Amino acid sequence: MPDWGRLVAEQLAALNLPPADKADVIAELAAHFEDSGAPDDDASETDDRQLALVPWPKLMRAIERTKHEEVEMKRAINFFLLPSIAVLFAAGLILVFLDCAAVVQRLIWTACTAMLLWAAASEANHFSQHTKSLWLPALTSFFGASVSFMLSLFVGMKPQMVWVNHDAAGHGVWLYWPWLATLPIFGAAGAFLSRRAQGAVPTRLAAGLSPALIMLTVMALVLPYGIAIDGFHFFHLVSYGFGLINWVVLPATALLLGAIPFLRSGTRGAES
Repeated sequence: MPDWGRLVAEQLAALNLPPADKADVIAELAAHFEDSGAPDDDASETDDRQLALVPWPKLMRAIERTKHEEVEMKRAINFFLLPSIAVLFAAGLILVFLDCAAVVQRLIWTACTAMLLWAAASEANHFSQHTKSLWLPALTSFFGASVSFMLSLFVGMKPQMVWVNHDAAGHGVWLYWPWLATLPIFGAAGAFLSRRAQGAVPTRLAAGLSPALIMLTVMALVLPYGIAIDGFHFFHLVSYGFGLINWVVLPATALLLGAIPFLRSGTRGAES
């Protein structure tokens, strides 16, 4: 068996890359040649032929250009995209605490998620198994649910109010039926993408339910703020409980319906 690592390293000696990147390129090409190698009895002649067929100068220029583009992309993400996401997220959280501009809030969450997905797609080859099996599928599910809600509002969706009592402090549940009907699609998408990345069953479940889990996190942040501002009142807790039903329990149920088919098979992966 030829030493493909050494042979490729000799051909790429002039490759202008950092040592770690250069080693990765050599290892990848060596693995490619090894997979397409010839039987041992005529290996030497075939190896020379394979190496001679490769336009090494052109290949090195292409590799260097690709790596340069990756570096520029990382710089753009680190210096522009991530700070923009942080600022938008902070603005959205402030609006949540102030309980105002609901449409702007959802636009902000949707924009943040879209930018995160774009950053994720550009860096997909460098992600850990945990990121591929959880965070990317979860962001995809959340982005889809957010866009669906915005489109539903845009076309004039009106929620159905189901009252629990009708006294002065009456409470009820808002049922956004058209939006809830779309959520199984995004629950299925998150769980499917997680399973394809060999995520374990709990990871798939978290990815599929991510829109509801994110809302639960936001509401958990809102509750202490509300108590600090308005004081502790039983009726405020009741209203908070109905908010949980509106934005966590019902969406989670719809998302789970879509995620269930992808929780029952393909369990070979595990989280890293």
